[in-house]
Amino acid sequence: MTTLSAPNGEVSFGPGLPTALINDQLRIMDQSPAILDQLLTGDLDGLLALARWGQATGTDLLDVLVFHPSLDEVELLPRIVARIKTEVGCPITLDSRNPQALEAALQELRPYKAMINSVTAEPESLQTILPIAKRYGAAVVGMPIGEKYGLSKLAGERLAEARVIVEACEGIGIPRADVVMDGICLASSAEPDSFAVTMEALRLFRQELGVSTILGIGNAGFGMPEPTVLDLAYLLGAIPWGLDAALVNPATRGLVETVRAMDFLAGNDPAGRRYIQNYRNQKKAARVTDGQ
Repeated sequence: MTTLSAPNGEVSFGPGLPTALINDQLRIMDQSPAILDQLLTGDLDGLLALARWGQATGTDLLDVLVFHPSLDEVELLPRIVARIKTEVGCPITLDSRNPQALEAALQELRPYKAMINSVTAEPESLQTILPIAKRYGAAVVGMPIGEKYGLSKLAGERLAEARVIVEACEGIGIPRADVVMDGICLASSAEPDSFAVTMEALRLFRQELGVSTILGIGNAGFGMPEPTVLDLAYLLGAIPWGLDAALVNPATRGLVETVRAMDFLAGNDPAGRRYIQNYRNQKKAARVTDGQ
């Protein structure tokens, strides 16, 4: 089980627990030019609105990626997470490879526990990011990409690269519970067999390494009509294979209620507590919208 924390409380995910949904829309490279223009002037309001919107839809965490050639990530990332900590209050994933930006952001988030997304099996990545994660008690997302197999199309080779990451983490004192392994979601339009490979990788990570798992499902529907429909189908298909957390677009139709339903059916939500709570939250929001 992996646990992150924030002013609003803790979020835990892992075997037998409901799927954690991570708002992936605070990614500057994927946003409209208006958001970038705001950030260039130091205005964070548009980005914070995306964070609050994701929380209102029912997502559990959010991912922040502000790498852009026109932006100073070292200055900007800590300012953004400080605002999110005080104004949104949910746990945060820091999507950065910049050690100075990560250090500055993690200092702002103290005493809460964040997650670094991500580290690969390549020595330079492990040597740069893991000491920072250890120093601040952060969890890490592992991308099973390394010197031996690169980005492999075979589940067994992804397992081998994942094992390198897990062993490096434990070697520096990061517990296995704080290692979250990415099964790697590729565009099925370009890689027709990739879904089966990724599902097998998730199963192996869970059974062989005993780690929590994650996917960024935004690639699943790339190049196809209605891509978020395929994203959601990919996510639902992955839960029974051992998926624990997913980076998602909160605008995906039926996202939260359908994932909560699958968690209930898969035995990750005993008695359907989260499913029922989400239903009640939606009813309450509808009454507020209708002015009742």
